[in-house]
Amino acid sequence: MKNLYHLLLFSFVISFALSCSGKKEVEGDPKIYAEANGYLQKSLDLREEITGFEKQLKESGSDFSELKEELKIWDKDIIEVPGFEHSHDDEHQRTYHVHNPMKPFKDTEHLDYQKVMHAEIAQLHEKFKRLTLPEVMEENK
Repeated sequence: MKNLYHLLLFSFVISFALSCSGKKEVEGDPKIYAEANGYLQKSLDLREEITGFEKQLKESGSDFSELKEELKIWDKDIIEVPGFEHSHDDEHQRTYHVHNPMKPFKDTEHLDYQKVMHAEIAQLHEKFKRLTLPEVMEENK
């Protein structure tokens, strides 16, 4: 009887481990998730460009603390799209990538969220770009 108990317990642990280790199927429309990921990738491209602007501004001694605070909020809020999570094993690694936990959104909510996040980073990108103009950099020293 004791051996049967151990066998059942062992079987349960093995089946639980196998069920947790497999790749999860994403619920929802794959086309919507793909579109959401497109917005995310465009957002990450802009975010990487902002990193270059930040470097320029630091080197020039410009004050951009307000924009930096806005950027910190954006960095905290950006999330990946289910089914499109980045891997650290990829050959191509972005300088900037996301580690924030995903939110339990439906597919359309993920798309809407990525659209909003893209609009926000696009505005920040324009503000940072403007600050790097030579005449504006001189004013902000």
